[in-house]
Amino acid sequence: MRGKVISLVWGKAGGLRFPYPLACHLLDTAAFAGELWDALLTGRQRHRIADAFGVEVSAARGMVALWAGLHDIGKCCPSFQGQVSGPCPEFLESSAFAAPAGWMHEGAIRHERVSHLTVPSLLARFGYGLSGRPGRVVAHQVGQILGGHHGVYGPMLERRTMSDPCVAEPRVGTAAGWLEQRDALADLLFMACGRPAAPSRVAPAGVAVMVTGLVVLADWLASRTRWVLARQGEWRAAGEADWLGHFDRAVQAAPKAVSAAQLAVPAWRSAAAFDDVFPQIADPYPLQRDVAQRLPGLVGGAGMVLVTAPTGDGKTECGLFAARVLGVAAGCPGLAVLLPTMATTDAMWERVRAYVARNALEDTPVTLLHGLAWLNDAYGGDGGDLPVEDGCVATTTDVFLRQRHLGLMSAAAVGTWDQAAMAALPVRFNALRWLGLSGKTLIIDEAHAYDAYGHALTIRLLEWLGHLKVPVVLLSATLSGALAKRLVNAYRAGAGHTEPSDRAPAYPGWLFADADSGEVTASRTIESTRARKLTVDMISARHGHDPADPHGRLRRLSAQLAPLYEAAEDPGAVLVVCNTVPDAQTTFLTLEQRAGTRRPRVLLLHARMPVWQREEITCTLLNLLGPKAMRPKQPLIVVTTQIAEQSLDLDFDLVISDLAPLAQLLQRAGRGHRHILGTRGSRPSWAAQPRLVVLAPAGTLPPRAWGTVYDASLLRRTHGVLANLAGRPIDVPGDVAHMIETVYADLNERADQALPDDYERARREAAQSAAADAVAIPAPGDVTDLYPLTDREIDPAAVTTRLGADAARILPVYTTPDGSRYLDRHRTTPLPIPAPGQERLDRETVAALIRLTIQAPSTYLPADDTDTRTPPEWRTTPAASELRILPHPLDSNGAASAYRTATHTLRLDERLGLVRERHTR
Repeated sequence: MRGKVISLVWGKAGGLRFPYPLACHLLDTAAFAGELWDALLTGRQRHRIADAFGVEVSAARGMVALWAGLHDIGKCCPSFQGQVSGPCPEFLESSAFAAPAGWMHEGAIRHERVSHLTVPSLLARFGYGLSGRPGRVVAHQVGQILGGHHGVYGPMLERRTMSDPCVAEPRVGTAAGWLEQRDALADLLFMACGRPAAPSRVAPAGVAVMVTGLVVLADWLASRTRWVLARQGEWRAAGEADWLGHFDRAVQAAPKAVSAAQLAVPAWRSAAAFDDVFPQIADPYPLQRDVAQRLPGLVGGAGMVLVTAPTGDGKTECGLFAARVLGVAAGCPGLAVLLPTMATTDAMWERVRAYVARNALEDTPVTLLHGLAWLNDAYGGDGGDLPVEDGCVATTTDVFLRQRHLGLMSAAAVGTWDQAAMAALPVRFNALRWLGLSGKTLIIDEAHAYDAYGHALTIRLLEWLGHLKVPVVLLSATLSGALAKRLVNAYRAGAGHTEPSDRAPAYPGWLFADADSGEVTASRTIESTRARKLTVDMISARHGHDPADPHGRLRRLSAQLAPLYEAAEDPGAVLVVCNTVPDAQTTFLTLEQRAGTRRPRVLLLHARMPVWQREEITCTLLNLLGPKAMRPKQPLIVVTTQIAEQSLDLDFDLVISDLAPLAQLLQRAGRGHRHILGTRGSRPSWAAQPRLVVLAPAGTLPPRAWGTVYDASLLRRTHGVLANLAGRPIDVPGDVAHMIETVYADLNERADQALPDDYERARREAAQSAAADAVAIPAPGDVTDLYPLTDREIDPAAVTTRLGADAARILPVYTTPDGSRYLDRHRTTPLPIPAPGQERLDRETVAALIRLTIQAPSTYLPADDTDTRTPPEWRTTPAASELRILPHPLDSNGAASAYRTATHTLRLDERLGLVRERHTR
């Protein structure tokens, strides 16, 4: 080692009595990187990194550890060492550590930028070449990786800067002391990491991103206060010259710390057959049997499995079995299951947690990933495991993996689709998402459930997953053949197979696309034990809410519901699905007021209710109509909106729906005759067979009141397909694929049949896809510079994975004439403010606030009204500060008024949820 490392060059100071030497932190991070290489990375990930950089696997560990150690070498610069809030060490007074002179050098430079600037020339001393274009120089790629350890990559350097950063950017520190210390620190790390050989080539973008994630994770582990305090105590006790001794102590301590953080590769029980994975399923469905018998013989590595089948054919178990087969073959044993909504995600988390408990060999955390996961009592509390039978393992997730950005590091994760889709956006720390995804097999459920914008992001996500050879399983009940081909070919293109395949899955059926060969193998059409005849009655109804209109929607609906209001008829349960919240609210009130010889129970559920109310009503419905519930004795009507399509595992005797695109109608119909009742009750005589009643608005589609909820072309095409049935029931699943293709046909395939609304849909979908392409990261094959993969100006909390999904979480508040604010109209609970001496609201208070909130478009509340802003005391409480206030003025008698804007009024009704009424002209 050419120079002596100075311990006064500090790396950590916050929360410490004494500054922590920079060398210690760099050595700690290198030690953690080595341990993560052993414990967190799969063998496949290690080989992929080694092969990408052209080194042996045995040498790659030290190489990556060296890079991780160098991540903060940029802290050895005048800006960082001399910052006002730091310890300001005495050596800064020496001319050897002078800062560059001149006003143009007075501004601070970020230390990660200094790392990016200085690492290439530092690596040159270890055999890394600097000749050539920066994008083709390994030393520059490593510099860019390390410059991205705060979540954002810096722009590519120019050749001169790469070779001599001091000339291009004097703020890195050009005096002899800075140069000598950076050299000494690099030499120390090089020696500690075993003098690893230099790589021979630049790695593909996916591998570079994976390594970035590993560096970030190692840095975070080495930066925890508890770790620093422990190592600092040992350092001071051992004597401040023994740097390699410190490294040895860090290496010895790192395994326990990594294990405590639950960072490990999962180990699964052997599963050669379907009943090894699901011993509780004595008689698998035909789809499950076919996948179990044929898939293992096709899989030799990574690939994509696509399963299309109607609800009830066991797709979830097919997906988990396929993931197990793919994970073993591809060396990706981790598991991630992604779904479209928080409600479906919560339910799936329970199922996956039970699956992991039965099939894992060791304790395996299962994270729950969505914006309100912390409100889930089973997950967000202290995290005790549910009672499990003998032979099962624990699935509790501890504190470390619950932190932001880290959920996908868990061995198993269940989250909303956007948790993975965010990786395809240039957001800060997306490298951590890619590191987590790269060791897993992904299951994406309800793959059809997104608009063109969401599908375009899914396409980009699949390209990168194919590029990284990450196995993927897609599940769908209503996926068109054209979209299925695009998804499969996106994955194949990422894996290097640019010639598209024309194979589409049978329905019901599945296909497998091999990532290595690009070959696509499709199953035959598989019989369904849940085959049925679905009667569809399409009834023309003038849209509106006049109960006196004989051709109006309410009269038509009332006629269909007549048996529930007659005491002489069998009781039953009917689902009424409305396309808008106002329609649902008005329908609910009308049905409640309707007279008859008996009074059915009428419940309302929609997305614009407070969180607590939605949870309470959902729980009530599961107790009444869930998979294990006895059929209710009292007739029941449930009025709801689109949330019924995916988030409710409920069984109704009859489904009535407003006209919607065919895929949504089939999903809604799937809530009818969904379960086998057995001894739990029987169907009413008036609903002995599955039946869907569709209320089709008369006149132009869609009616004005629906706005842009659904596309006019899809509504017209769906109407036409249903009209052509001419009373013939739908054969489910036999007729489904043809009907889906008819409605969702690509415009290029049926241009001769296209109408103006079809062209408008094509234009709008093209615009949505273009919008997604504009915000997404580049396709992996187009990346020669890591800079476009992140954007410092993008706030991850503000970016959306869905076009037009600019939603706000609204908190209703009641204001008295004297300005006091309460959370209830009875003024029993004041709006909370942090206690004296506290900077933030406590977790329990924030949770209580969130349960009172309603999710609605942010445009409902004007941005410039100070009355809708949260108290300034909430500014440092993350979840609370993001809320919007919906004020309800109270008069002297305690009566609440609606909040009035220029275009509408808003109020929270105790039964109806958020009510929005437009001003009439």
